[in-house]
Formats: sequence, structure tokens, C-alpha cells
Amino acid sequence: MPAVVSATQFDNTHLITDANNGDPQAQYTLAHLYLKGKGGIEFDVEEAVKLLERAADSGHEEAAFDLAFLYLNGTKLTKDRVKALRWLTRSAEMGQMDAQYFLGLAYKKSDPEKAAAWLKMATDSGHLEAVSELDQICKKTPQWCRFTAN
Repeated sequence: MPAVVSATQFDNTHLITDANNGDPQAQYTLAHLYLKGKGGIEFDVEEAVKLLERAADSGHEEAAFDLAFLYLNGTKLTKDRVKALRWLTRSAEMGQMDAQYFLGLAYKKSDPEKAAAWLKMATDSGHLEAVSELDQICKKTPQWCRFTAN
């Protein structure tokens, strides 16, 4: 019978080693432990951001997405719309459909043509809310929605 592990026993040695060795998923997971102060890891936003940046730079789309919202919300970091938009764009470019959707919303008023392009990508990825947002833009200004067939 396997040993029962209590909620107060944590051994993140392998996770930390993998993160230090460049594993983006380990970096992402460890970053979230730092953000929550859980799993035997003390709360540390700076360390979490470093790990998320390393994971995102290695192509982890969720890490880039999470960085965008950390900077956008400003609950654990100082709000920084420029950094938020940069990380949201990186995540969207990697194919993260929620990032594509939110970029579409972000550009809806300032650049509807760019908004339509991002919303089309999100729609093609299966994002349901993007469909209605894209439809609104296309009804208003159809020339921005003449997409080529894939």
C-alpha cells in the first residue's frame, strides 16, 4: 500500500531541477507555486515573473498569457499596459486562442482591422466568444473581414 502524503509534505526537488535545466513546463508550474505561495514554496512574485519569462521565451504560450494578465491586473505587480500588450501579443503569436481573443478586444476601438485579424485567428482556433465579436466588426465594416481561405 502506498504511503499517504500529508498536505504539509512537499518535495519539489525534481520540479526545481527541471526548471533550472530549462524545462518550460517545470518553469511554468514552479512560477505558479511562487505566485500562490504553495507547495512548500514561499510567495515570491519576482521569482515567478523570472520563471514565466523564461518559459515564455522558450515558447510556452500560457506563460506569456499569464505574464500579460499579471501586468494588466496589477494585483501582484505594478500595472504596465505596454508589457501586458507585449506578452499578450507574444502569446497570441504562439497560437494561444484566449490571447488572440483579448488582443482582438484590445484593438476593437483603436484599430478594428487589426482586431478583426486577431478575432479571426481566435475564431479559427475555436474560441466561441470571438465569433460574435468578429461578426459585429464584419457587419459594421465588411472590408476588414475579407479573409483569404486557409
